[in-house]
Amino acid sequence: MAAGRLWGGWAIVGTAALACANPTATVVILQNQKASPDKDTGMCVTTTDLGNPRLAGVFDVNLDRDYPYVVYPLVQSRLPSLITSGGVERNTITLRAVRVQIEPPPGVNPNWQAGCPGTFDWPASAVLDPDASRALEAEGFQPCHARHLRELIQARQIPSDLAQPVFFTLKLSAIAERNGSALASDPFPFEVRVCAGCLQAQFPSTPSCNDTPKPNPSPGNVCNIAQDGPQVLCCLDDKGALVCPAPDA
Repeated sequence: MAAGRLWGGWAIVGTAALACANPTATVVILQNQKASPDKDTGMCVTTTDLGNPRLAGVFDVNLDRDYPYVVYPLVQSRLPSLITSGGVERNTITLRAVRVQIEPPPGVNPNWQAGCPGTFDWPASAVLDPDASRALEAEGFQPCHARHLRELIQARQIPSDLAQPVFFTLKLSAIAERNGSALASDPFPFEVRVCAGCLQAQFPSTPSCNDTPKPNPSPGNVCNIAQDGPQVLCCLDDKGALVCPAPDA
């Protein structure tokens, strides 16, 4: 998907029908941002820079525990400023959640289990002023999805061959309120390759923790080792349990 591609406007969500509120697409999800650690705090942060999109993702569900896959949809308001005579901005939007719909590839039926649905709302609170942008943070796949996807790969209901990439699509929508009315953006599709082991260095020949280089030359994605890369070097401890990343000492 090209960076900066715009996906449709907002609709008022009613109890009986869905009515178009902004056919000119005044509020959009522009893209999915990359997260990187802040040099001062070490916290993983995003920006509103349109030149830094995540165009597609990779999710390894075969690490030392069940990790989420985190998305950072960049939401932009194109509503004009509307200030009352009392100085109150009427076109401020309150963002409430990111709605995630997990769409499997053709021929795959995940049969999501109770308590781990394929469509859910992830809380994401923020205020969006007119002509402003904000990157939200949400789990596109939750840890329960990682566990279930790994089970499907083990059962060969999803190809395990790393040479046959399997892509799921996360359809992301921003859920919000404006002047008491509920809003939902049109879905923004984001493809994620789901795999078991593709982000592990040396997979499937996982070394012993005693034999890995010190310090670890491949610590992986410091914001989330289960997603997007670079690869992470894992190891097996004395009890045969997987450790990711392998220790530095």
